[in-house]
Amino acid sequence: MPGKQAVSDQALSRALGLYAGMVNRVLNNPRRWLGVDEHPPLTAGWPVRLLDAARDRALGDITPASPQWAAQPESKRVDWWLRRIAIGAALAAAAPRFAGALADRIPLQAALGASAAGLAVCAVARERGTDAPADWVPLLAKVIFNRDLRTGTPSAVPSAQESEDQLEVAAADTSEPPSTMSALAQGAQRVVRTLWRLGRTFLDIQDLFDQRPRGGIFARTLAKVPVVGVAGGWLDERGAIRKAARQTQRLTA
Repeated sequence: MPGKQAVSDQALSRALGLYAGMVNRVLNNPRRWLGVDEHPPLTAGWPVRLLDAARDRALGDITPASPQWAAQPESKRVDWWLRRIAIGAALAAAAPRFAGALADRIPLQAALGASAAGLAVCAVARERGTDAPADWVPLLAKVIFNRDLRTGTPSAVPSAQESEDQLEVAAADTSEPPSTMSALAQGAQRVVRTLWRLGRTFLDIQDLFDQRPRGGIFARTLAKVPVVGVAGGWLDERGAIRKAARQTQRLTA
C-alpha cells in the first residue's frame, strides 16, 4: 500500500533505535521493569494471591537474575521470556480493549501491541547471541513492520543512562495511564507504564501499524466486543508475541 511507505527508513530507524535502547534496560533489569519477582503483601486478598500463584507456576523459580539462568537451554530461556511478556506486557497492551472495537481507532492500542511484540523480538535475539541494541533495529523493522531497512541506514541508540532516564521518568508519571492503575500492584503498574513509554516511541510511525504481527481471527473478533474484548485483546497480543518470536528465531538461525 503506497501510504505505508510515507515513513522513511531514517524515521523508522530513529524510532526503533530509541525503542531498542530502552528495551535493553528492561531486559537487563526485568525485576524492576516487568515486576518479575514482586510478591503481594501478607494483607493482600485471595484474588491477588491466586494471580501471584499462577504467575509463579508459569515462570518457575529460575529467572534471569538466578545463578542457574545461563545453564538453562536456550529454548527454556526463550520460553521464560515469552511467558513473562505474555503475562505482563500483553495484558497491558490488551487493557484498552475495554472499549471494544473503538480501541482500534486509538493509535496507542496498536502501539502497545507493537511494543509487546517488539519486546519478544529483542529478548529472543539476545538469548540467541544478538545482544547489541543496534543489531535489534533491522530485526524489529522486519518482524514488527515488515520493512527491510536499507544497508547503511544509521541505527542511533541512546546511551544506557539516557534510556534508563526515559524509563524512570515514565515510572514516576502517575498521570498516564489513567487512575484505574491504582487498583494494580506496584509491579503491575510498572509493567503498564513501561509498555506505555515504549509504545509512545512508535506513535510517529503509526502509518506502519497495519503491518504488525497479530493473533488469530477468533481473538481479533472477540477483541471488538466491549468489556469481554479484554480477553480477546490479550489472546490477540499473546499470539502476536509468539509469531514475532518465531520469525526472530528464523532470522537469527
